[in-house]
Amino acid sequence: MDRKRIKTELLIHDIKNPLAVIETGILSLIQGEDKYGRLSEKQHRILQRALRNTKIAKTLVNDMLEVGRSTEGVIQKKYFFVSDFVRSTLLEIFDVTDYKTAEMIKGSSDLLPFKDLLKQQGISLEVDADLWSREVSLDERKVKQIFRNLLTNAMKYRKQRIVVKVDIKDGFFYVSVSDDGEGIEKAFQEKVFDCYFQLDQEKHQCVRGHGLGLAGALILVEDMGGSMGLESDAGKGADFFVKLPLND
Repeated sequence: MDRKRIKTELLIHDIKNPLAVIETGILSLIQGEDKYGRLSEKQHRILQRALRNTKIAKTLVNDMLEVGRSTEGVIQKKYFFVSDFVRSTLLEIFDVTDYKTAEMIKGSSDLLPFKDLLKQQGISLEVDADLWSREVSLDERKVKQIFRNLLTNAMKYRKQRIVVKVDIKDGFFYVSVSDDGEGIEKAFQEKVFDCYFQLDQEKHQCVRGHGLGLAGALILVEDMGGSMGLESDAGKGADFFVKLPLND
Protein backbone atom coordinates (compact mmCIF):
# COMPACT_ATOMS: atom_id res chain seq x y z
CA MET A 1 0.00 0.00 0.00
CA ASP A 2 1.45 3.41 -0.96
CA ARG A 3 1.80 6.37 1.42
CA LYS A 4 -0.98 8.35 -0.25
CA ARG A 5 -3.41 5.48 0.25
CA ILE A 6 -2.40 5.09 3.90
CA LYS A 7 -3.01 8.81 4.53
CA THR A 8 -6.42 8.61 2.85
CA GLU A 9 -7.53 5.64 4.92
CA LEU A 10 -6.29 7.24 8.15
CA LEU A 11 -8.25 10.38 7.27
CA ILE A 12 -11.41 8.34 6.64
CA HIS A 13 -10.99 6.60 10.01
CA ASP A 14 -10.49 9.97 11.70
CA ILE A 15 -13.75 11.27 10.21
CA LYS A 16 -15.75 8.44 11.81
CA ASN A 17 -15.21 9.59 15.40
CA PRO A 18 -16.51 13.18 15.07
CA LEU A 19 -19.49 11.91 13.06
CA ALA A 20 -20.34 9.52 15.89
CA VAL A 21 -20.10 12.36 18.42
CA ILE A 22 -22.35 14.58 16.29
CA GLU A 23 -24.93 11.80 15.91
CA THR A 24 -24.91 11.09 19.67
CA GLY A 25 -25.34 14.78 20.47
CA ILE A 26 -28.29 15.19 18.10
CA LEU A 27 -29.98 12.06 19.43
CA SER A 28 -29.51 13.32 22.99
CA LEU A 29 -31.33 16.56 22.16
CA ILE A 30 -34.14 14.77 20.32
CA GLN A 31 -34.67 12.07 22.94
CA GLY A 32 -33.67 13.94 26.11
CA GLU A 33 -36.65 16.21 26.58
CA ASP A 34 -36.59 15.74 30.37
CA LYS A 35 -32.94 16.75 30.57
CA TYR A 36 -32.61 19.42 27.88
CA GLY A 37 -36.13 20.80 27.60
CA ARG A 38 -38.86 20.46 25.00
CA LEU A 39 -38.03 21.21 21.38
CA SER A 40 -40.23 23.31 19.15
CA GLU A 41 -41.57 21.68 15.99
CA LYS A 42 -39.13 23.70 13.86
CA GLN A 43 -36.16 22.73 16.07
CA HIS A 44 -37.18 19.07 15.89
CA ARG A 45 -37.34 19.19 12.06
CA ILE A 46 -33.90 20.83 11.84
CA LEU A 47 -32.34 18.25 14.16
CA GLN A 48 -33.98 15.36 12.29
CA ARG A 49 -32.57 16.70 9.03
CA ALA A 50 -29.11 17.03 10.61
CA LEU A 51 -29.40 13.47 11.95
CA ARG A 52 -30.35 12.10 8.52
CA ASN A 53 -27.40 13.78 6.86
CA THR A 54 -25.03 12.58 9.59
CA LYS A 55 -26.18 9.01 8.93
CA ILE A 56 -25.65 9.53 5.19
CA ALA A 57 -22.12 10.81 5.85
CA LYS A 58 -21.37 7.78 8.06
CA THR A 59 -22.62 5.47 5.32
CA LEU A 60 -20.39 7.14 2.72
CA VAL A 61 -17.35 6.85 5.01
CA ASN A 62 -18.03 3.15 5.67
CA ASP A 63 -18.58 2.55 1.95
CA MET A 64 -15.21 4.08 1.10
CA LEU A 65 -13.49 1.96 3.73
CA GLU A 66 -15.14 -1.21 2.45
CA VAL A 67 -14.19 -0.51 -1.17
CA GLY A 68 -10.61 0.14 -0.02
CA ARG A 69 -10.51 -3.17 1.87
CA SER A 70 -12.02 -4.95 -1.10
CA THR A 71 -9.42 -3.71 -3.59
CA GLU A 72 -6.75 -4.91 -1.15
CA GLY A 73 -8.25 -8.40 -1.34
CA VAL A 74 -9.84 -8.43 2.11
CA ILE A 75 -12.85 -10.76 2.00
CA GLN A 76 -14.51 -11.66 5.31
CA LYS A 77 -17.00 -14.45 4.70
CA LYS A 78 -19.50 -15.51 7.32
CA TYR A 79 -22.84 -17.27 7.51
CA PHE A 80 -25.91 -15.06 7.70
CA PHE A 81 -29.63 -15.51 7.10
CA VAL A 82 -31.08 -14.15 3.86
CA SER A 83 -33.96 -12.63 5.87
CA ASP A 84 -31.54 -10.71 8.12
CA PHE A 85 -29.59 -9.46 5.13
CA VAL A 86 -32.69 -8.11 3.34
CA ARG A 87 -34.32 -6.63 6.44
CA SER A 88 -31.19 -4.94 7.80
CA THR A 89 -30.35 -3.36 4.44
CA LEU A 90 -33.85 -1.96 4.03
CA LEU A 91 -33.74 -0.76 7.62
CA GLU A 92 -30.56 1.21 6.87
CA ILE A 93 -32.27 2.91 3.93
CA PHE A 94 -35.57 3.74 5.62
CA ASP A 95 -33.85 4.81 8.83
CA VAL A 96 -32.62 7.79 6.81
CA THR A 97 -35.62 8.39 4.53
CA ASP A 98 -38.69 7.24 6.49
CA TYR A 99 -38.37 6.74 10.25
CA LYS A 100 -41.90 5.34 10.70
CA THR A 101 -41.35 2.63 8.09
CA ALA A 102 -37.98 1.83 9.67
CA GLU A 103 -39.70 1.22 12.99
CA MET A 104 -42.22 -1.13 11.33
CA ILE A 105 -39.37 -3.05 9.64
CA LYS A 106 -37.79 -3.60 13.05
CA GLY A 107 -40.97 -5.31 14.22
CA SER A 108 -41.55 -7.41 11.10
CA SER A 109 -39.60 -10.64 10.59
CA ASP A 110 -42.06 -13.10 9.02
CA LEU A 111 -41.98 -13.10 5.23
CA LEU A 112 -45.63 -12.45 4.34
CA PRO A 113 -46.17 -9.48 6.70
CA PHE A 114 -42.80 -8.11 5.59
CA LYS A 115 -43.82 -8.33 1.93
CA ASP A 116 -47.08 -6.51 2.71
CA LEU A 117 -45.18 -3.78 4.52
CA LEU A 118 -42.85 -3.26 1.57
CA LYS A 119 -45.75 -3.30 -0.89
CA GLN A 120 -47.17 -0.26 0.91
CA GLN A 121 -43.89 1.49 0.08
CA GLY A 122 -44.07 0.49 -3.59
CA ILE A 123 -41.53 -2.33 -3.27
CA SER A 124 -42.37 -5.85 -4.44
CA LEU A 125 -40.16 -8.53 -2.84
CA GLU A 126 -39.85 -11.85 -4.68
CA VAL A 127 -38.09 -14.51 -2.60
CA ASP A 128 -38.92 -18.13 -1.85
CA ALA A 129 -40.07 -18.87 1.71
CA ASP A 130 -37.42 -21.58 2.13
CA LEU A 131 -34.69 -19.23 0.97
CA TRP A 132 -35.91 -16.52 3.35
CA SER A 133 -34.92 -18.68 6.33
CA ARG A 134 -31.74 -20.07 4.76
CA GLU A 135 -28.15 -19.22 5.68
CA VAL A 136 -25.56 -18.31 3.05
CA SER A 137 -21.81 -17.81 3.27
CA LEU A 138 -20.63 -14.51 1.77
CA ASP A 139 -18.99 -11.26 2.86
CA GLU A 140 -22.12 -9.84 4.46
CA ARG A 141 -20.86 -6.26 4.72
CA LYS A 142 -20.02 -6.11 1.02
CA VAL A 143 -23.26 -7.79 -0.09
CA LYS A 144 -25.30 -5.34 2.00
CA GLN A 145 -23.44 -2.39 0.52
CA ILE A 146 -24.11 -3.66 -3.01
CA PHE A 147 -27.80 -4.25 -2.28
CA ARG A 148 -28.18 -0.85 -0.58
CA ASN A 149 -26.62 0.95 -3.53
CA LEU A 150 -28.92 -0.80 -6.00
CA LEU A 151 -32.00 -0.06 -3.90
CA THR A 152 -31.06 3.56 -3.28
CA ASN A 153 -30.48 4.03 -7.00
CA ALA A 154 -33.87 2.48 -7.84
CA MET A 155 -35.71 4.61 -5.26
CA LYS A 156 -34.15 7.72 -6.76
CA TYR A 157 -35.36 7.03 -10.31
CA ARG A 158 -38.56 5.00 -9.94
CA LYS A 159 -41.95 6.41 -10.84
CA GLN A 160 -44.02 4.17 -8.56
CA ARG A 161 -42.67 0.66 -8.25
CA ILE A 162 -39.53 -1.34 -7.47
CA VAL A 163 -39.15 -5.12 -7.78
CA VAL A 164 -36.53 -6.92 -5.68
CA LYS A 165 -35.67 -10.55 -6.46
CA VAL A 166 -33.43 -12.81 -4.37
CA ASP A 167 -32.57 -16.36 -5.44
CA ILE A 168 -29.97 -19.13 -5.24
CA LYS A 169 -29.32 -21.36 -8.24
CA ASP A 170 -26.44 -23.59 -9.37
CA GLY A 171 -24.15 -22.43 -6.57
CA PHE A 172 -24.72 -18.72 -7.13
CA PHE A 173 -26.50 -16.05 -5.09
CA TYR A 174 -28.63 -13.75 -7.23
CA VAL A 175 -30.02 -10.31 -6.37
CA SER A 176 -31.82 -8.05 -8.82
CA VAL A 177 -33.44 -4.64 -8.35
CA SER A 178 -35.62 -3.13 -11.06
CA ASP A 179 -37.54 0.13 -11.24
CA ASP A 180 -40.20 1.60 -13.53
CA GLY A 181 -38.37 4.87 -14.15
CA GLU A 182 -37.34 6.52 -17.38
CA GLY A 183 -34.71 3.90 -18.07
CA ILE A 184 -31.20 4.33 -19.41
CA GLU A 185 -30.37 4.70 -23.07
CA LYS A 186 -27.90 2.19 -24.48
CA ALA A 187 -25.32 4.93 -25.05
CA PHE A 188 -25.21 5.75 -21.33
CA GLN A 189 -25.27 2.25 -19.86
CA GLU A 190 -21.52 1.86 -19.52
CA LYS A 191 -21.17 5.32 -17.99
CA VAL A 192 -23.53 4.61 -15.08
CA PHE A 193 -20.82 2.32 -13.65
CA ASP A 194 -18.25 5.13 -13.75
CA CYS A 195 -17.47 6.77 -10.42
CA TYR A 196 -19.45 9.96 -9.74
CA PHE A 197 -21.85 9.49 -12.63
CA GLN A 198 -25.63 9.43 -12.35
CA LEU A 199 -28.48 9.89 -14.78
CA ASP A 200 -30.13 13.31 -14.84
CA GLN A 201 -33.83 12.47 -14.80
CA GLU A 202 -34.93 15.85 -16.13
CA LYS A 203 -32.36 16.26 -18.92
CA HIS A 204 -32.08 12.54 -19.72
CA GLN A 205 -28.30 12.62 -19.74
CA CYS A 206 -25.47 11.51 -17.47
CA VAL A 207 -24.24 14.08 -14.96
CA ARG A 208 -21.89 13.98 -12.00
CA GLY A 209 -23.40 12.78 -8.76
CA HIS A 210 -22.02 12.06 -5.29
CA GLY A 211 -20.85 8.93 -3.51
CA LEU A 212 -19.44 5.73 -4.91
CA GLY A 213 -22.84 4.39 -5.98
CA LEU A 214 -22.88 1.80 -8.74
CA ALA A 215 -19.14 2.16 -9.37
CA GLY A 216 -18.38 1.12 -5.80
CA ALA A 217 -20.92 -1.71 -5.97
CA LEU A 218 -19.31 -3.05 -9.14
CA ILE A 219 -15.86 -3.08 -7.49
CA LEU A 220 -17.21 -5.12 -4.57
CA VAL A 221 -19.02 -7.56 -6.88
CA GLU A 222 -15.97 -8.21 -9.05
CA ASP A 223 -13.63 -8.55 -6.05
CA MET A 224 -15.90 -11.33 -4.74
CA GLY A 225 -15.66 -13.12 -8.08
CA GLY A 226 -19.14 -12.12 -9.19
CA SER A 227 -20.68 -10.11 -12.01
CA MET A 228 -23.15 -7.24 -12.34
CA GLY A 229 -25.37 -6.51 -15.31
CA LEU A 230 -27.96 -4.02 -16.51
CA GLU A 231 -31.01 -4.38 -18.73
CA SER A 232 -32.67 -1.13 -19.70
CA ASP A 233 -33.68 1.23 -22.45
CA ALA A 234 -35.19 4.68 -22.66
CA GLY A 235 -38.70 4.70 -21.20
CA LYS A 236 -38.52 1.07 -20.02
CA GLY A 237 -37.10 1.32 -16.50
CA ALA A 238 -33.86 -0.31 -15.37
CA ASP A 239 -33.04 -3.76 -14.03
CA PHE A 240 -29.69 -4.20 -12.24
CA PHE A 241 -28.74 -7.77 -11.38
CA VAL A 242 -25.86 -9.29 -9.40
CA LYS A 243 -24.49 -12.85 -9.45
CA LEU A 244 -22.15 -13.95 -6.63
CA PRO A 245 -20.51 -17.38 -6.23
CA LEU A 246 -21.33 -19.36 -3.09
CA ASN A 247 -18.49 -21.48 -1.75
CA ASP A 248 -20.19 -23.23 1.16
